Amino acid sequence: MDRIGPGPALNALQARLRLKLDRWVKRRARANPPLIIGYRQIFILPTGFGWMLGMLMFGMLMGGLNFNNNLGLLTTFIVAGLAVNSMLMAYHNLRGIEVRRCSAAPVFAGEPARLNVTFINADARRRPALELIYGKQLEAFNLEQTSSGETGIAIPTTHRGWLKPGRLRLQTSHPIGLFEAWTWFWPEHPILVWPRPAGHPPPLPQSTGQNPGSRQNRESEGENFYSLRGWRSGDPLHRIAWKASQRHQLLLSREFRAEQAEHLTFDLNHTPGRDLEERISNLTAWVLNAHRDGLQWTLRLGGVEIGPGGGQAHVYRCLRALAEL
Repeated sequence: MDRIGPGPALNALQARLRLKLDRWVKRRARANPPLIIGYRQIFILPTGFGWMLGMLMFGMLMGGLNFNNNLGLLTTFIVAGLAVNSMLMAYHNLRGIEVRRCSAAPVFAGEPARLNVTFINADARRRPALELIYGKQLEAFNLEQTSSGETGIAIPTTHRGWLKPGRLRLQTSHPIGLFEAWTWFWPEHPILVWPRPAGHPPPLPQSTGQNPGSRQNRESEGENFYSLRGWRSGDPLHRIAWKASQRHQLLLSREFRAEQAEHLTFDLNHTPGRDLEERISNLTAWVLNAHRDGLQWTLRLGGVEIGPGGGQAHVYRCLRALAEL
């Protein structure tokens, strides 16, 4: 039996610890917007600079006590007092902020989703030096007095379907960077990730004829000018093209025909592809190309049939159905 290397074993351990931490944080207080950040949701630790300064102050304290150096002791107590005040200011910079909502528009697999987070500051004091973090992504922003603001952060996507982002971190090291206060929260809704369209899809399938919802066929009268033809007995006078008739020395009549939209059928069972994902990718490209060309189509996914249609709303319905396969 093959042994698991140190890399996978370490990753598995980290995943278990992360899961336990997430459960513990969610038990302490509400972790999904809308929420107001309270004391049970805020965590504080010294920064690297804070730890270094603390060790220096501890050395000064020991030296002052051993050598009865009052000036050294005074300096140590003053710096310690400033450090405690900075910790309280970092805490109050987060406490009371309301996280109203998190939202992201659908994207294709492989493209980063822009997750927009709305924050509200109901207090009459400014909240400077705030940072929103997801993974290695960081967005810095400020909240003015009694105002709201929206900050976006990129969420990487790899696969189609519904993506549940992990926890987001809102932090601050205001005012002097000795302590870092942070809170965690999770977006309340997953992000819809559409399938990645094929780069070189097969040609669109042959048209099945007229859109079933069309009211007139190609040979019937319509409202769109089609061509000029020779005048026939019974043609109304307002259809006669007088200028063209004078130019050609022949009585001509204008012919109008209704537009006929081609209707395509995209069937998952008849779409080329080596596997399901490649067929879904080809269907996605067909939907986008048909919409670009102004065509009408029906999408068949097993026992589900979507259409006929051709507008933007029809595109969204088809892409969502493909993402949820």
